[in-house]
Amino acid sequence: MVIRILAFAGLVFFAAGPVLAETGAQFAAPGVRAPGDPDVNGFRFSLLHGSNQSTRGLDIGLLSLSETETFSGVGLYLGIGKVNGKMDGGAHFSLVNIHMGQDSGLNAAFINKVHDADNAVDFGFINIASGTTLVDIGGLNMAKRSTAQLGFINIVDEIQGFQLGFINIAKNGFLPVFPFFNFAVE
Repeated sequence: MVIRILAFAGLVFFAAGPVLAETGAQFAAPGVRAPGDPDVNGFRFSLLHGSNQSTRGLDIGLLSLSETETFSGVGLYLGIGKVNGKMDGGAHFSLVNIHMGQDSGLNAAFINKVHDADNAVDFGFINIASGTTLVDIGGLNMAKRSTAQLGFINIVDEIQGFQLGFINIAKNGFLPVFPFFNFAVE
């Protein structure tokens, strides 16, 4: 009986360990992260600069570079929202979004610079992807591969669906350059 109780207590403690290690709220500024835990599950506020390992929940940055390795939730930045790893089911609203890994969700900024946003919508004046995107909506959209681009100027190496815009450039389009629309030709 005692062994069962100890085993159960150990299991509960082991399972609760990762939860207890996360911070519910954090304040960040240059050289400051209070509390110092690198994982936030709740709310983070950054002034000028904030950096941590993971953020889940609401992340607000005021005149800041708000940086995290992994993100899920909502980010509101008067500055730059940077995800070095993966954004999983999130929405970033900022002046500039820089996402180095894989995204799913929404990137909304004046400038979006992403890597792989194959499960995300990029909404901005300028959208630049070094990899694959799902949907790009903006003034200038550039990607290696995209399912759909809607903008003034759309440029892609490989379109998987269609482009709508004033100028549409796709290496695999029915024509490599065409006004108003373009679509993939297999």
